[in-house]
Amino acid sequence: MTAKILIIDDHDDFRQMVKNHLAAQHLDMEIFEASSGELGIEKALREKVNIILMDIRLPNINGIDAATRIRRHLPECRIVVLTMFETEAFRKVFKSGDITAYIGKSELYDKLVPVIKGILKEINGTNKREVPTS
Repeated sequence: MTAKILIIDDHDDFRQMVKNHLAAQHLDMEIFEASSGELGIEKALREKVNIILMDIRLPNINGIDAATRIRRHLPECRIVVLTMFETEAFRKVFKSGDITAYIGKSELYDKLVPVIKGILKEINGTNKREVPTS
């Protein structure tokens, strides 16, 4: 199954870097992008994405609120937060189950691919909820 991955971040350069990094892994995936929480919600629902890579700090609707809204409509979607920040509100949402994993942006190259591979195994039914979280 080809996974649909959506990168939601308001920085074009960062989205492109993540997209290039994932493309270099030769995983079976289609990659979409959005520059805001609103556009991310819209694109996630339209494309019925499997995995979302999202920043917390987004204009208007932040990543926490966007994750909650997306999961309401796409409960099987896995959301990975890519962040430089860790807040108490974020920890609450992570514990609620709306967020599958979080990765510090400084750890992106080390941790993103193993997390994505774990999610893909889970989605394909070969691995039950053994996704590394950080």
